[in-house]
Amino acid sequence: MKRIILLFILGGLCLPGCFATREEMATLQEDLARLQEQVGGVQQGMSKSTSKIKIGQADIGARMDTLELGQQKVEAKVDESNNKMDKIGLRIDNLEAAHQARLKALEDRAAAELTVSSEKLYQTAYTDYTKGNFDLAIMGFRQYLEKYPAGVLADSAQYWIGESFFSQQKYDQSIEEFKKVNLAYAQSIKNPPAKLKIALALELTDKKKEALALLDEVIDQYPDSDEAKSAEEKKKEWNKPKKKE
Repeated sequence: MKRIILLFILGGLCLPGCFATREEMATLQEDLARLQEQVGGVQQGMSKSTSKIKIGQADIGARMDTLELGQQKVEAKVDESNNKMDKIGLRIDNLEAAHQARLKALEDRAAAELTVSSEKLYQTAYTDYTKGNFDLAIMGFRQYLEKYPAGVLADSAQYWIGESFFSQQKYDQSIEEFKKVNLAYAQSIKNPPAKLKIALALELTDKKKEALALLDEVIDQYPDSDEAKSAEEKKKEWNKPKKKE
């Protein structure tokens, strides 16, 4: 740049005739000095700008390194959090499995206690029946049905209520209770004896025609049962002509 300026000035000095005066030469030298000073200022400014750019680039590089390091730390924390979440999930699964196992154990225990309690109540009522304590037996069987309406012995409890009334010669009440066996427990093994006892109670209340019809039902519906044989014998007995006195 300096060379170009000098050549320009020298060229100016060598214009036609080369008749430049001393004053002109002094002026030119002053102009040259100012130009050199300006060029130096520009170069100094460019140097400062270049330095600032380099410093800025270095700062950006440092920031990028910091950001990258920060990202790595964040990723490490995310991995650590995921690991903790996995462990928490496993603990929850283990706790849920333990809870389910405990709940199952409690349910099994409650079912066992319920079975013992229901059987004890039934057996107490049945013992009262066998001892002839029919009112207590009826009360006990009714309590069983109230507490365990779907119990495995519900049909038997209902049947023995009918038997208790029958044993007390309360035939109308026994008929109503035996009918409940037939209506509520259609598949129960207590159906044939209940129906037979209804027929016997009808005969004892002077309803022989209805009783005979019911005996025929027992024979038709349960042909291979002991109750069917008893019904056959009762029919023969009831149809046998009475001896004249």
